[in-house]
Formats: sequence, C-alpha cells, structure tokens
Amino acid sequence: MRRSEKSFRNRAKILIAAGLLAFLSLGGTMAYMTDHESANNRFTVGKVDFNLYETSWDGELPDGTYATPSDATPSDALGINQAQDMYAGKEIPKDPAIKNNSKNDAYVRMTVKVPVAYVITADDDGNLTNGGEPRDTELFTYELNPDCGMKLTPGQPTEEDGSYVYEYMYTGDGWREIPVPAGQDIPPLFDSVSFANVVGGQVDENTEFLYVDFKAIQSGGFDSPEEAWAAYDHQNN
Repeated sequence: MRRSEKSFRNRAKILIAAGLLAFLSLGGTMAYMTDHESANNRFTVGKVDFNLYETSWDGELPDGTYATPSDATPSDALGINQAQDMYAGKEIPKDPAIKNNSKNDAYVRMTVKVPVAYVITADDDGNLTNGGEPRDTELFTYELNPDCGMKLTPGQPTEEDGSYVYEYMYTGDGWREIPVPAGQDIPPLFDSVSFANVVGGQVDENTEFLYVDFKAIQSGGFDSPEEAWAAYDHQNN
C-alpha cells in the first residue's frame, strides 16, 4: 500500500512538472517566474544617462549640481555673465564636457552650432580682411581640446538655419568611433570661444550665441556605431 501511494505521488509530481513546463513554453514573456523562488532571475535594466555640463560657463558640475558659494567660480568670471557684454575679438570661458552616468557603455556625439553672418571683418592689427568686402563669417571660433577624445564625423560641417553645424564623435585616442565607457568623463570639447573681429555696427544684440548639444545611444545590441545611429535616427524620426 505504501509503495502504491509513493508511486502515485511520484507520477503526480511528474505531471505537475510537465504541466508547468508546457505553461512556460506558451510565450517568451513567461520566462521569468514571479514567486520567491525566482530571486536568481532578478536583473537591472540599464539606461543611457549622459550629462552635458560647463563648469566655467555656468558653474555646473559633472553630476548636474552647481558649485556651492564657498568653492564657486566668481560670477564675473563665468562665461555666461561675460557673454552679456560681447565685443569684437572678445574671448570668454565655455567648456562643454560630458559625463556618462549610465550603467552601460554608449555611443555619444556632440554638436556645435555656430551662427554665420554676412559681415566685414578685420584682422588682429585692425586691417580689413577680404579687401573690405563682406563675406559669410562664423561669429564664434574655438580650438578643439586635443585631450577630449572627440573627432569630426565625416562630411562636416553642415548648414542649418544660417549656422554651421559641426558634429563630433568619440574615438578616445584613435580614429574609429567607440563607445564611452560607463561612468567615464569626456574632457571639455574646447575651453573658450572668441567672438569674430566684426567691424562695428553689423551685428545686433539679437544675434544667437554658439550652441552645444549631444545625442547618445546604447552600444550593446549593435554590431557597429553606424548601425546604432541608424536605429537612433529611425526611432527619432
């Protein structure tokens, strides 16, 4: 009698196990069980989280906070305040850097939009350039920081709404685009910008300032940066 009961229980266990496997095979969404025995199946979904900050421009720090009064740069030294009184040839601090706050590596590209105007300019000695004739001129210039790990993507710059747009890709110390590792800082793309030496009276106070932006996408799941950016464009268009 005991042997018969034991045999029955074993068959019941087999049937229950078979039924459970059949239930789980109905769809991939059931792959993770939800009871307490599934603790080993817990996982963390990553995300792309970059922060563009400009400490010398407005005092922002890599984590998105701002310097406290005790260690902040004097307000009259910040670029955002110096830009309120621009004049021909003036150089002001502007230092766009990026921090990858993600748990994942990701591709990132920075864009710099430089307004262009049809104006007469002069050289550092005050002599008119281009024979004193106006020409399309970028109103702001900068020097790329050699330690930033960024290089121009092919086909730059492009034109957009009266501006030249420069797009930079992260290559580290090489020439091919690579992901930015999780937690890594990218040093400032440049440290300052200079206003063109425009002959007075040609540019008004409504002129747009140089604009910096970025975009990022996870590198995992893609075979190349080109494939990743194609997916980014498809998703955002």
